[in-house]
Amino acid sequence: MNELQKGHMFNLLSVLMMAVGPLLSKFGLLEISPTKASIINTITVILASYLLGLVLRRKVNFYFEKEIILLALFNSIGVIFLFLSTNLLSPVEIGFIGRFYTVFAVLLSVLILKERLSKNEIIFITLAIFGAFLFVDKGDNLQSNMLGSFFAVLYTFFFALTNIFIKKTMSKDRDSNSILFTNNCITLVFVLLYAMVKGEFLSLDYSLTGTGYIVLSSLLTGFLGTLLLYKALEHLRFSIANVTRAFSPLLLALISFPFFPIEITIQNTFGAIVLVVSILLLSLGKGNKEKSKT
Repeated sequence: MNELQKGHMFNLLSVLMMAVGPLLSKFGLLEISPTKASIINTITVILASYLLGLVLRRKVNFYFEKEIILLALFNSIGVIFLFLSTNLLSPVEIGFIGRFYTVFAVLLSVLILKERLSKNEIIFITLAIFGAFLFVDKGDNLQSNMLGSFFAVLYTFFFALTNIFIKKTMSKDRDSNSILFTNNCITLVFVLLYAMVKGEFLSLDYSLTGTGYIVLSSLLTGFLGTLLLYKALEHLRFSIANVTRAFSPLLLALISFPFFPIEITIQNTFGAIVLVVSILLLSLGKGNKEKSKT
């Protein structure tokens, strides 16, 4: 197996993990609250990162730095909004709206990393936003869908912001697993503060089944899916990996539809096509632009 094949294998495994995760989270949220799910998610990733360090004999380090604290704050907001949106929307809707991550990653790279947007990129971003609004179901539960969609857009924004800051803090003497560990340790503090505000800090009413689903989802998405993506990027260009991941909502839709079906209409079908195609073109355009600079 050559380097390219290894990259595609790791990326495919990562996409599969990310596709199954929202479905498991939805099952978990049928029995526990989004606040408790946020706590379980963060603790799971912390333990998984620490155990990985023990297995690989690479001790995890705790980086108590200003930028790490800031990215952990963004990550904690993203985690909270992730479970709030998952509680209100179907996994299929979460998967498609989650593709906004690419849009926000590009916009934030302009604002923070001082990159420039081309006219085509502006057009594709506008089309992606238009497609996402078309995809939102306009049924009887319109208020829940709109609020859930708003939360979903927010969680993708804060996760994109988190990853931008991770890029800024990455260096040769910093281990990615240690950054993941530190990020989630500090995130846990913010999530517990949120739980105090919600009055669920001292609540011990955790469903065993619901907890199990959230733990498994967290291992697949927040831990294994992320690490597999890092591994894939060692063998693939970022543009190629990102293009493949643009199709993950389709995989999630196929897996989730038997359990959480949504009404198939001309409007949401067209919206889904516009959303995926525009982000695919955005990824391809960005990849070609980066390649022309090298």
